[in-house]
Amino acid sequence: MLDDSFVSAVRTLQVPEMGTDATAPMLYWLIRTLRPQRVLEVGMGYTTPFLARALRDNEKAYEQEKALLADPAVAELQPLAHAPYYDTPYRPRLVCIDRMTDPSSSAPRVMKTLEELALADTCHLIEGDLRGSAERVREAVGLLDFAWIDTWDTLAFVREYWDLIDPSGGVFAAHYLMTYPEGRAVLRYLESLRGRDGGRMEILNLREPHRFAQNSTTLIRRTRDYTDPRDLRPHGPANDPTGVLNIG
Repeated sequence: MLDDSFVSAVRTLQVPEMGTDATAPMLYWLIRTLRPQRVLEVGMGYTTPFLARALRDNEKAYEQEKALLADPAVAELQPLAHAPYYDTPYRPRLVCIDRMTDPSSSAPRVMKTLEELALADTCHLIEGDLRGSAERVREAVGLLDFAWIDTWDTLAFVREYWDLIDPSGGVFAAHYLMTYPEGRAVLRYLESLRGRDGGRMEILNLREPHRFAQNSTTLIRRTRDYTDPRDLRPHGPANDPTGVLNIG
């Protein structure tokens, strides 16, 4: 969880004009909710510790849940958690790409903060340009379950890394696309990819009109190869208290 000591440690990385003070906690909770294993960040900074902390907290939660499901008393309650999910070990990786040349960015100070928080081993840094680094990312983690893109070169990312986003439900979040011409060009390009993916894509634009800078976040989910899971609830009255599942 995001306790006071964590908030205090990361405060020095915050750059107001980057507009990520609310976005960083949102990314934390997205990672906690989606529980990805293979995560990419392009553009390090204030958000990086939130991503790393979410993955570390996910690891702890996974082990606690797995142990809880093994408890016979819990089994009698017919928990909604899908037991086969825990057959695959949860070993998340975070890969970060940054040129480390932007004088207004806090990126050069991120690794020191991660070390203070005992999170440095969660992050694999690729120092350089996102262009031409896709193969290094593939070698590090394979397909991506989640990507956070905070760079002016988002269009280059989409063109080079699109096939690295898992087509079975991989998500990427991009900062600040809605309110400047280059960003809107990225949104149009994403719409053009719907045809290539057979229309299987979800796009959600989150506008922040109260911000003076970098005032939106866009979430994109690839669903080309996604298959809706079957109802994972175990049979029994504990999971059908109103009897609606027995109708017909």
